[in-house]
Amino acid sequence: MSRDRSFPTVGGLLRVAGIVLAASVTLLSPVAAEGGYLATVQDATRLLSQGQIAEARRAFQRAREADMNDALAAVGLGYALDVEGKAAEARGELELALKLDGQGRACRWAHALVALNNARLDEAIQHLEAIRKEGAPTPELWVALAYARCASGDYAGAREALDAAGRPDQLGTATRSMASLVRGAVAYATGDYARAVEVLRDAARHLPANTYFDNVPSRRTPLLPEARTSRREALALVSASSLGPAVRTRSGVVRLHLDPFRFPGASYAFFLVDGKTVHGTNAPPFRYDWDTRRVRNGYHKVVVRAEDSMGEVLGQTEEVFLIHNEGVTFPPAYPEEEYTRADEALSRAMILQPDVMATRYLLGLALKHMGRVDEAAAELEQVMAHDPDYGRARQELRSIYAAGAGSRLRSVSSVPISARKVAITFDDGPHPLYTPPLLDLLERYQARCTMFLVGSQAESHPEIVREIAEKGHEVANHTYSHPNLRTLDPRGIERELLRGRSVLQRISGKKIRLFRPPGGNADRAVEEIAAGYGLTTVYWDLFDSWLQRYDEATVLQKLLGGIKPGSIVLLHNGSNKTAPILEPFFEELTRQGYQLVTVSELLAEAAPGIQPPTEVEEAPELRDEEPAAPAAPETAPAHARADARPEGRAAAP
Repeated sequence: MSRDRSFPTVGGLLRVAGIVLAASVTLLSPVAAEGGYLATVQDATRLLSQGQIAEARRAFQRAREADMNDALAAVGLGYALDVEGKAAEARGELELALKLDGQGRACRWAHALVALNNARLDEAIQHLEAIRKEGAPTPELWVALAYARCASGDYAGAREALDAAGRPDQLGTATRSMASLVRGAVAYATGDYARAVEVLRDAARHLPANTYFDNVPSRRTPLLPEARTSRREALALVSASSLGPAVRTRSGVVRLHLDPFRFPGASYAFFLVDGKTVHGTNAPPFRYDWDTRRVRNGYHKVVVRAEDSMGEVLGQTEEVFLIHNEGVTFPPAYPEEEYTRADEALSRAMILQPDVMATRYLLGLALKHMGRVDEAAAELEQVMAHDPDYGRARQELRSIYAAGAGSRLRSVSSVPISARKVAITFDDGPHPLYTPPLLDLLERYQARCTMFLVGSQAESHPEIVREIAEKGHEVANHTYSHPNLRTLDPRGIERELLRGRSVLQRISGKKIRLFRPPGGNADRAVEEIAAGYGLTTVYWDLFDSWLQRYDEATVLQKLLGGIKPGSIVLLHNGSNKTAPILEPFFEELTRQGYQLVTVSELLAEAAPGIQPPTEVEEAPELRDEEPAAPAAPETAPAHARADARPEGRAAAP
């Protein structure tokens, strides 16, 4: 005979009563502290303060997995994601943090910084003002508020916030750089270009030594309307939640129930929250009114399990809720003192990063307004090397060179002169093993040369680059990473040329006007892009790559047999292959009365009336729209094609 489910057995009553008692204790008690959670958050915070963004992000992710319902890990993760340029994911995490604990200082500070970094100015100012009204605002807060007001066009408000921040020499390095940037932007916007240059120079002095430091992103929020980049802005303003459509947000009392049509044989229903049974009943309609105000805000997994009269499980349903009750506090899961320390430490680790691109960009514009075009070009080149589409950097830079700030010579492979002078050039340096002995050898023969240096190599060995320049040799551009330029689109070519040049100029202190494509791989398009930025493409009429096919004596004979006044000789300084022929080569050239000079010295010796090769008539214009996929490169001129060169003009490796 079947049991009447409306009259529970004594065992069933005791079971249900025990469950209800246990549930009341569970729900009213703080969540047990996970010993590793705060330690992981603190470790992630340390990594964040050291600029190790990717490592910090992974550590915050581990903390999030340890406690999905605490705000600190979500705050740190959101900030780290934003620094990495993942704006949508960052916003999802911070929205969750706001629901979990909207009163935490770190939470509101992160919201302000991320909103500011993504051009949501009203949102940023709202959070910053809320923190300020709490009392005792920090200099970092005032500078962030000044940045937000400046970006929104409130220059008077920006000045007031900067005055409240305190004297520049009393600020931390990053904060001082940001304060100077805002002062410079305000000065520029109001037409005081001399003041703009002064304070922006101060900002630049406090930027990271490596302009291309990956962990310091450029601001997406423009300080001036003309600095806006439409494509980047559109990407930055993307907003999405990481919670997903399957997760519903609930508050107050939530009715849970067992579907009798899905489990027709059910005699008992048990309700579990986060793996703990909170209620059980054998009385249809198998419902439970869950008071979510008795649990922490955050994620909670709810399971409704059906059992038959013998206790056999018939099945269960699962659902995840995001609980958010306004104005409801719950006992902290962690010791309050420790949690407060972690919150404050995370707030300090999150800073308004020095705005590298905005600083260089505004400084370049201000210098141009003052007529200091060479300095302006150097700053704008650094901007474009980092981001070719930043503001109007391209148009401004190309207008400088179109006005005559750079060379008008598109390319050269030798110079027709009568004087017995030749230009010895070296590719692929600087090299820590091969460059110092080469410099000693050149000094012994009182020779000057032109060294086409690779930007990434120069960054690794800046002391060698400075020694090259100090000894009177010419520093020239061999791109930043030594790619085959004919495989790149126009933006890629620009980046390689300008990044290589800006690195070399910054290290050597010299203006770079000469460029050589790696392997001679260039076509007219490459040459014209280079010429548009004041660079002359330098090829050669003699080279050392014969060493790949002939012995040293034969190569030496070929070099000496082909030498003539105005020759440009390509040698290499990235390996030791060339070293054995250098001294006998220099010795014989000296005996023959040749003077070893730089390429620029050779060009200056061009005989009057002799037209230098391939002059540039006008700087070519590049379209501002997005470049199409790279087309097959056009046929290179004879001087740039390995298969078209005479024996003395093979491609350089």
